[in-house]
Amino acid sequence: MFPVVLSKTISLVVHHNEDGEIMSPAKKFSLTVEQLSFFHSFGYLVLKQVFSTEERHLIDKEFEAALARNYPDMPFDGSFRHYATMMDEDTPFFSSLLDEAPFLPIMKQIYGERTLGICADGNRYVGNSNWHRDTANAQYPAQGVKFALYLQPVGSQTGALRVIPGSHRIPTDDHQFAAGVHKLPIQDVPAVVLDSEPGDVVAFDLRIWHGSWGGKADRRMCTVVYLREPETPSEIEGLLQTAKFNAVGPARDFRTKQKFFYSARWVANSGQNPDRANWIARLKKYGYFDPPGLVEGPNVSEDAKKDLAPARRGHE
Repeated sequence: MFPVVLSKTISLVVHHNEDGEIMSPAKKFSLTVEQLSFFHSFGYLVLKQVFSTEERHLIDKEFEAALARNYPDMPFDGSFRHYATMMDEDTPFFSSLLDEAPFLPIMKQIYGERTLGICADGNRYVGNSNWHRDTANAQYPAQGVKFALYLQPVGSQTGALRVIPGSHRIPTDDHQFAAGVHKLPIQDVPAVVLDSEPGDVVAFDLRIWHGSWGGKADRRMCTVVYLREPETPSEIEGLLQTAKFNAVGPARDFRTKQKFFYSARWVANSGQNPDRANWIARLKKYGYFDPPGLVEGPNVSEDAKKDLAPARRGHE
C-alpha cells in the first residue's frame, strides 16, 4: 500500500506584515471524495508541497525563535526532546495555521462543525520513536487529526513517520495487537513509511499506530492538532484527559520554561477569530480549560501532576 498524495487547488490569499513577510497561508487545499474515503479507511494522507519556499523559511525562523525562548539556559544538545507551543504573536505565521487555511478547511471536510482546534507546536526529537498512538489516555482515546511538518528531509532510514494503515480502527483495549507490535523491532513492524521533504505535510488520525526509526538527534517537526467534539461520556472523558496531560505534560516531560499550555492572549482571542471563539466556547462547556496549568496563570498543583498517566517521552 502506498501513501495517497493530496492534489491541490491553489487560491492566492497572501497577506504581509510591515516587514513584507507573509503572515497567513497562501494556498488552500480540498480533499476529493476518494481522498476523504482513504483517510477515513486507512487513517493518513500525504500532502505534497503545501508551503512555498518563502513560507518554509518563515516557519524555520519562527520555530528557532520559539524553541530558543523556551530553553534560554539549555541549548539543544541531543540529550532530550525540546518542545514549544507556537500559538501567539511571537509566531504569527505558524499560529495562523490552526485558525485558517490550509488545514482548517480540510478538517471541516473530515469532522464538519464538530472540529475543535487544539494546538500548534514545534519539536526537536531525539532518536527513534517507539510504536504508539497519540491519545492522552488509552482507556478514553480522544478522536483527532495531527498535521506534521518536518523541517528537513526524512526517509525510511532517517526518521520518517511510519504508520500501520487502518490501525486507528483497532480498539484501544486490543492488548494482543499492542503486545505484538511492541515485541518487534520498530523497523520490522509491517507499515508504510511516509517520506517527507520540507514543504510536505503528513496528516494522520491520532489513534493510528505510528513510530519512526533511524532519525538523528535534532529531527525538527512542527504540528497542528485538532480534535473532534465529543458526544458520549467516554469521549468527553477523553477530552478531559487530554486537557490534564496538556496542563502539565510539556513542562514535566520536556523541561520547558513556559509552564502553561495556552497563553491568556490566545484564550482572550483578541483578534476575534470566529472559529477560535467557537472552539473556546465549546471547550469551556466541557470544562476543558479547568485543569490548573493549562491556561496562563497560577502554577499547576502537585495533585494535578499525580492524576496524570505516566509520561510519553519522545513520541511523534
